[in-house]
Amino acid sequence: MTTLPYSPRHGLIRAVLRLHRVPLWVWTLSVVAGASGLVWLHHLGQEPALYGDSCGATGLLQCATELRYGSTELRSAQLVAWLPCGIAACAGAALIGRELEHGTAALAWAQSVSPARWLAAKLAVPAVALLGGAAALNLLFRWVWVSGPDGGVNRWNSEYFHAAGSVGPVYVLLGLALGALAALLTRRTLPATGLALAGMALAYTLGDQARSSLWPASEVRGPWGPALNQADQLEAGMITKSGEHVSGLACGDQTVPGDLATCLSNHGAVDFYAKIHPTSHYWPIQLVETGIVLALAAAVVAAAFRVLRRSLP
Repeated sequence: MTTLPYSPRHGLIRAVLRLHRVPLWVWTLSVVAGASGLVWLHHLGQEPALYGDSCGATGLLQCATELRYGSTELRSAQLVAWLPCGIAACAGAALIGRELEHGTAALAWAQSVSPARWLAAKLAVPAVALLGGAAALNLLFRWVWVSGPDGGVNRWNSEYFHAAGSVGPVYVLLGLALGALAALLTRRTLPATGLALAGMALAYTLGDQARSSLWPASEVRGPWGPALNQADQLEAGMITKSGEHVSGLACGDQTVPGDLATCLSNHGAVDFYAKIHPTSHYWPIQLVETGIVLALAAAVVAAAFRVLRRSLP
């Protein structure tokens, strides 16, 4: 007698692992390949030529090494930030949509597996695999980035913010949830995949736009100097005699204090100001955005279960 895929004797989780072992192996190999590439990038970042004015002092070979490292680090950040989320969105759409299209979901429900348990297993197994792999790549990239010649600059760039912080893995969970919800709404794999990817693109865009408002900005006064190099500068300008902050006013490349004083006087101002997020705001903003995205992912999962219940006869 043939045992059906969702036989309770085998367990629902085991059945899901068996049915989708090929995608799980592909994801595992992808994580291993990505980790190997990041380890190689770490070794490249320890080249002595990368620590100093290599392009201006020691020749073309060192300059080429520095440029190769910088471009490779950026591409690595982009891959770690975006690729796992895209894979998660596609996985959620494919794992749910394919079974709804082929009728195997109804077969599972007929074997004493409730629709809610079926959906929970379909989400839990890939969630663990995707979250574990994405977290490993994020930690490895952060190790490479912080220990490299740039010492962790570019922290406010979108790619680096996602690839080296806690927000990266939770966006992966959001992608999986969006894929599942889209599949339950369309009951087809390809339309669900398109909707999930579009939803992820929208989430990334909104996250980048709202990030600077997630934590109160600090105001610094005086001529802008090295202290702002690693800060996220939101606004800059001058303070007039009446105390009004006027953004956009600047003195160009003047560095002599007398020139700056003349510049301020010409604009009727008394000081410079800038509104920034210093490096000390990095982790608070990371954690706030992580919480928001995690809550959004939970809401999307709840919506998926609600759609599933309402679609049952």
